[in-house]
Amino acid sequence: MAWQGQGRDDGFLSNVTPPARQRASFGRLLGMTLLALVVVSGLVGALLLAGPALDTEQQRPPEGPEAVEDR
Repeated sequence: MAWQGQGRDDGFLSNVTPPARQRASFGRLLGMTLLALVVVSGLVGALLLAGPALDTEQQRPPEGPEAVEDR
């Protein structure tokens, strides 16, 4: 016995409308905004701290250990 909807792609048919989506509260909006601000400031801070380490023009060659110089 074949299923009635087999071979048809008519999707979900219903005369019932879904409930309206609730708007986010002020506290939830404030929390999401603060979270986004923390993430963005963390990325900016990481770039600022990593900037000098990534600068290739001012790098000095690594110095050898002092034990080698004493010979």
